[in-house]
Amino acid sequence: MQLSLLCWNIQKRSLTPTFRHVFERLLEHHSCDLIALQEIRLPHGHMPIHFQHFSHALSCNIMRDSHCFGVMTLSRLPLLASHSYLSKAKEVGVATRKSAVLTQHRLPDGRTLSLLNLHVINFVPYALFAKELHRIGTFLSKAEQDHLIIAGDFNTWNPKRQTRLQAMMEEFGLEKVVPDNEKKIKSILGEPLDHIYCRGMDVKHALVIDTPVSDHNPIVATFTV
Repeated sequence: MQLSLLCWNIQKRSLTPTFRHVFERLLEHHSCDLIALQEIRLPHGHMPIHFQHFSHALSCNIMRDSHCFGVMTLSRLPLLASHSYLSKAKEVGVATRKSAVLTQHRLPDGRTLSLLNLHVINFVPYALFAKELHRIGTFLSKAEQDHLIIAGDFNTWNPKRQTRLQAMMEEFGLEKVVPDNEKKIKSILGEPLDHIYCRGMDVKHALVIDTPVSDHNPIVATFTV
């Protein structure tokens, strides 16, 4: 069977009219089964109408009186379970943690697939970044399925971070998804921040899409499972 994933750091724009318009147009052209959003902003107790047609799982790293912020996975597939993650380290200066959510989904043929949607910690020394990747790896041990996708903003803005991330992905037997136009992925000093990795499936196609909403462009990947 075939399924598609949309991965996007939306920079807290989830409640803006521009985001809603672009998001709905994206889904008209790309029928995504799974959507991994980072830097989501949601009002407490209310799901915006453009998300209401999906099952969802949310992991917040910031809570305010009226809103929460974090990562959210949306799914057209049955959502069987979800596990939230919060980084142990806090970012220097802003004193915030980063979050992730691991979800399990049932495929139409009865098999299961896990998706780890994450936003990796940024403003910390490399040693803390590496420790957080190790903690994420331990958290990932909950995903025992052969079919696994990891997607999100990894904040890999230098070669050292990129190398550590790649080593971890190889430990878990994960393949990097390389879009046809990967240069459009948000980068710092030539190093891409957003990534998708998979295991137990074939990558059919991947594309980065220009949008005016965020300084991160969404990535759409299609797999054969």
